[in-house]
Amino acid sequence: MEKKSTFVPALQFGLLTGLAMIVYTLIMYLAGVDMHSSWNLIGYLFFVGGMYWGISNIREKQLEGVMSYGKAFGVGFWIAFFVAILLGIFTFFYLKYIDTAALTNGISEAEDKILASNPNISDQDLQKALDMVKMFATPVLRAITGFIWYIIAGTIFSLIIAIFAKREDRTLA
Repeated sequence: MEKKSTFVPALQFGLLTGLAMIVYTLIMYLAGVDMHSSWNLIGYLFFVGGMYWGISNIREKQLEGVMSYGKAFGVGFWIAFFVAILLGIFTFFYLKYIDTAALTNGISEAEDKILASNPNISDQDLQKALDMVKMFATPVLRAITGFIWYIIAGTIFSLIIAIFAKREDRTLA
């Protein structure tokens, strides 16, 4: 069996999975679903499902039905990497141009949580805490943290999915 590259197919499945997640996010935004709603967890089903679909498809079409655990993990990681890049870019544009109030609402929610957990906080301490929150509430930093989050989550998902997607060669040499 000749070795075939799985990089390009992983790129394709990563982009398809990322696009599905973006479309779902936009549908949720247009439907007025709160970003903290449990409906947003369905996006992770797209992520896991897209990774499994990509790994198993690459196993069957590129690798003639045989894929080791390590190869399955590697393919899953690359799919997750491309999803993370696409979603990082999308997050920046989403927060900068589409849902511009999301960051402001997040700062207000943080203020409410601070006041709820410490009702006797001084105005000066509250302002310091909110300044810290505001420092991290930018489209660029949210895009970077989103990218990192999807890399971490994708790595964990790849480790798990590879258990089920691997298929050892059972033919006798």
